[in-house]
Amino acid sequence: MAVGYNKEFLVDAFLHRFRLFGLDVASLQNMANNFYDEVGKDKFRVYASLDAAAVKEYKEFTKNGVSYPNRI
Repeated sequence: MAVGYNKEFLVDAFLHRFRLFGLDVASLQNMANNFYDEVGKDKFRVYASLDAAAVKEYKEFTKNGVSYPNRI
């Protein structure tokens, strides 16, 4: 059964790879949210390279209640 991920999850999964290196993603987060709104979920996943492996990596990161500071 396919899992439907919401906008917040997908944008956070995209930003995860940048946050791992300690980068400030405030501007990138705004751009990612706007881009998601513009192209929709499916194209966002393609353009942001959010394949199954990237989603799985982010899910593993958040599995134990680990999260980043508040979203913008």
